Amino acid sequence: MVNDQNVIDTWNGAGQTSGKISTGKDGQLSLHLSFRLIYGKSFMRVYWEWEGHPREIIPESALWFDGEQESGIMDLFRTGLGIDTALLHFDVGSIIDIHTPEELEQKRNSVIEFLWGDEGFPFEKLPAAVTEGIEDADFESLENLRQIDKLTVSMEFGLNSYVYHFIPISSNCSAAIYHQGHGGKFTIGSRTIEALLKEGYDVYALSMPLLGMNNKPVVHTGRFGKLYISSHEYMAFLIPEKGNSVKYFMEPVAATVNYAVRSGCDRIIMAGLSGGGWTTTLYSAIDPRIDISFPVAGSLPVYLRSQDLLKSGTLGDFEQRVPGLYDRANYLELYIMGAYGKGRSHLQILNQFDACCFSGTGFRSYEPLLKQRLQELGEGKYGVFLDSTHRLHHISPRAVEVILEYLRNN
Repeated sequence: MVNDQNVIDTWNGAGQTSGKISTGKDGQLSLHLSFRLIYGKSFMRVYWEWEGHPREIIPESALWFDGEQESGIMDLFRTGLGIDTALLHFDVGSIIDIHTPEELEQKRNSVIEFLWGDEGFPFEKLPAAVTEGIEDADFESLENLRQIDKLTVSMEFGLNSYVYHFIPISSNCSAAIYHQGHGGKFTIGSRTIEALLKEGYDVYALSMPLLGMNNKPVVHTGRFGKLYISSHEYMAFLIPEKGNSVKYFMEPVAATVNYAVRSGCDRIIMAGLSGGGWTTTLYSAIDPRIDISFPVAGSLPVYLRSQDLLKSGTLGDFEQRVPGLYDRANYLELYIMGAYGKGRSHLQILNQFDACCFSGTGFRSYEPLLKQRLQELGEGKYGVFLDSTHRLHHISPRAVEVILEYLRNN
């Protein structure tokens, strides 16, 4: 309801799923949302527009709670967001099987073998096509933007991933991989992309397979027949000749990094949100060419996912829970692998009150152990930034500030 007027009503499972309301100038609106989740996932987007101002998602800065509601909502978010001590009655360090650089390298090679089999890491893979100087009105106002090139990364089973290469006017000869994860078009990440552009980074923006601009092919899956690959859950049916279907999440990033290296970038950083944070975690673990990585709201060790299991009924998407992969390197070990190396670091950013997932302060059960293990290994830095400035599943303005400050100092 907006100002006590019903705009959308689908409580009984039918009816409008979108609506509009017109209001006067300079007024405040009351927004009341009641919802129930029957199955699957759901979302709501609220836009505004007026004469001379294009349609856009209402920014967080324009939203507020009154005092009475704020207290109740924050109580909801805080409930159950701490560490469940019943889950921590074991030695967390006992599940970290990395004590030497040699053990770490063995784990990295084991993960690469799982993904690509005996073909090894795809250092030679490049985009199949590059379209230079495309026009996209959504990004034409970005500061320090000279042009946008569009890269096409082709993979087995007809899977395509599309990458926007934002080229700065003034360059620092470094590349930033921005991975949007499950989001739609890269406009969701405009704030982060522009911030990195202003610092002089060549920014390469990607989404996960099947999402954003990426295709959803109809695939002949061999013994399973033809299947419309519309969800990550179905990617388990894309059984490659060598390796595992999880590699289709990594190959677009690998091709992009290879392209950036050949373009002369001497430093590569990576940041991603949600599924992009998960991608950042796994990719930085297997490719030490990523100097600094910033996964945002992207993963937690499985023993801390019970709260998310209560919220959504699952431990995450297909790629978050592939036993054969995490048998080789669990999340704690992946964090270490992403941080280890001369001049490398891995700053995990978690939203304390995230309404989606990976919320709370459970990281305190493992952060000191990972820092200690990296000290013992002798190279690399790991840390966690807990963002308590908002309640959303996004990269907040504060998180962008933290990323830029970290990059300037490392």
